[in-house]
Amino acid sequence: MQLKRYSIASFILMILVAAAVYSIDNGSLSFDLLGMHFPNLPVAFWVVVPLIIMYLASLLHMGVYALVGNYKLRRLSKDHEKMVDALRDSLLGVNDRNYVYKSDAYKLMGKLIDNALILPYETLRIVGNEKIDEALELMRDVKEKKKVDIKKFHLPSTTSIAIQNNLNRFERGEMDADSILSRPDSYGEIVCAKAYESYVKTASVGSVIKFKHLFTKSSLIDFVQRINASENGIQISNEELATIFSSLKLSGNDWIDLSEAMSKNMVPEQRIRLFEMLSEHNDDAMEGYLYTLYDLQMIDTANEILNTTSSNDYLIFKAYRDLKRANKHYDIAIFLRRNC
Repeated sequence: MQLKRYSIASFILMILVAAAVYSIDNGSLSFDLLGMHFPNLPVAFWVVVPLIIMYLASLLHMGVYALVGNYKLRRLSKDHEKMVDALRDSLLGVNDRNYVYKSDAYKLMGKLIDNALILPYETLRIVGNEKIDEALELMRDVKEKKKVDIKKFHLPSTTSIAIQNNLNRFERGEMDADSILSRPDSYGEIVCAKAYESYVKTASVGSVIKFKHLFTKSSLIDFVQRINASENGIQISNEELATIFSSLKLSGNDWIDLSEAMSKNMVPEQRIRLFEMLSEHNDDAMEGYLYTLYDLQMIDTANEILNTTSSNDYLIFKAYRDLKRANKHYDIAIFLRRNC
């Protein structure tokens, strides 16, 4: 019942009771109660006083419960806002989520959402909540490589949305590799690695070595192909190359791939000396050394090395050696199923 209606009804009841009592007995009454003397007033007045007291008490009762109810509603409203924020963060891939819910109705769902990643169907485009709809729109736009304003979402650089958006910006030329690599904390490892892939194709040796921890096998191959190249060519010592190689864990096949990449432009003498040096400290690099020797037609040197190895080591190269001895002449790259 509304407070205004309740008050009007109570006042009407008081007037009616007072009128009824007054019509029956219009006399007056005085009395003592609990040591207090109450003055001589009409009987109708003393009948209405308890109604007034009951009315005031009921107002107090309703006021207290209204405050409690409002407190619960405000708590539910705040929990609802937290839930919306948690859903938005879950959509956008924010990992650091720890929303505290006051109401039991939201605690279970909140704990579940804080530890989940929501991947909606592409057909879901709008839900009717501004924050969620903005998140859904951002996800679509980033996936479609559109230019977006992502700053207002305050996303960490580690989220998949932020990473993909920065990759999109890099592809559109809005950022260059230098600006990305100079601020690795702002862009994250994935974006820096992508920028580094193009950086190694044109940057100076000193600049490339500065970020050598970002080398991958692919970017390393692009880099060594520049040695003595006519375009974007570089000069680098074997010691510097060995330092770069030490930052990666390379297998025997990786060393062969590197040797093949170096064959494009590197001086044969430097290539041989490099792998000779590497093979002295790394058994896996021996495969690259053997490949280099056979590729450069240093047959006798390669055969001498193979003759000193265990019978179960470097079997593919020993098979190639035996074919050569049988006058079966194959290019080592073809024999190893590699591009010439």
